[in-house]
Amino acid sequence: MRHALAVGAFVLLIAGTGLMARAGTTTPQLDFTGASRGVNAQALSPDVAEWTSRLIVDTRPRHRGGLDRFAGAVLARTSKIAQELTRSALRFLGVPYVFGGTTASGFDCSGFVQHVFAMLGIGLPRTADAQYDAGRPAVGGPRPGDLVFFDTYGGVSHVGIYLGHGQFVHASSSHGVEVSRLSESYWAARYVGAKRLIATR
Repeated sequence: MRHALAVGAFVLLIAGTGLMARAGTTTPQLDFTGASRGVNAQALSPDVAEWTSRLIVDTRPRHRGGLDRFAGAVLARTSKIAQELTRSALRFLGVPYVFGGTTASGFDCSGFVQHVFAMLGIGLPRTADAQYDAGRPAVGGPRPGDLVFFDTYGGVSHVGIYLGHGQFVHASSSHGVEVSRLSESYWAARYVGAKRLIATR
C-alpha cells in the first residue's frame, strides 16, 4: 500500500513539475484550431491581484518524515497550479460571449474553461456536461480552481471556475467573462455542484 501511494505521489510530482516549468514569461494559449502559440504574459489587473492575494496556499513547514513529507510537497505544488488557474481565468474579464467561442476574441462557458485549463497544459473536454463527467465530486465544497456547474436549460449546461469566497468566474451570455456569486438567486437556483480536476489542499 505504501509503495502504491509513493508511486502515485511521484507521478503527480512529475506532472506538476512539467506544468510549472511551462509557466514563465510566455503563456501557451490555444487558438481555434488547437495549435499552440506564445503570447506575452499580461500584467495583473487590480481584480486579478485582489483575487489571487486571497487564495490560500499552505506553506507551513512539515516535520513529518518519509512519504508524508513527500505527499505534502505534491499538494503544495498542485495548490500553486490552482492559484495559476484562477489568475489565468481572471485575465479574460470582459471578453465577450460568443456561442461556440474558444478564443480570447470570444468564449462560451465551456470554451472559456477549456481555454484556461489548456494554458496550463491541462486538456479538458469541450462541453459543460462532458467537463462535469471528467471531474470528481469536490468533497467538502468547492475550492479555488474547482469547476462549478449549473442547469440553465435542462441538464448540466453551464460551467465556471471557482475563485473562493463564494464567487466564480465564467463566460455568461449576457455579460461575457465576469465574476458572479454562487449565492445570487439565479445561480443558486440552478447550481448542480462542483467537480475537482486537480488535487488541492
